[in-house]
Amino acid sequence: MAARYHPTRQCVVFILAGIVLSLAFSGCMIGQLSSGEAYELSSLRIVFLDAPQIQAKYEELTGKSAVMMTPRLVLETQRREEVVVGFYDFQTRTIYCPKMDFEVCGHELHHAVLGQFHLHR
Repeated sequence: MAARYHPTRQCVVFILAGIVLSLAFSGCMIGQLSSGEAYELSSLRIVFLDAPQIQAKYEELTGKSAVMMTPRLVLETQRREEVVVGFYDFQTRTIYCPKMDFEVCGHELHHAVLGQFHLHR
């Protein structure tokens, strides 16, 4: 004579089996968490300058005015006057930025790593 399982016990068995499988799969996934994106930059140079020096260097290297009317990022649509406060020279792999302006220097570091992401017309 075969043993009969009560429907409640069968439900509990399925729930416990589901929990065990979930824990097993989550344990596998924990070991494979991403460690983020890693980049190595060889021969990156950083030059700290004050605002007038940055603008003069930009004009010297690009032949363009350091004051321009442009959206800053691709997603912006309003045009406004902007002054170059820092830049990355792709030719010489050099960041030009103010020494204690972490936002500007970090922004230019992103250009060194990721390339162009501004809208250029």
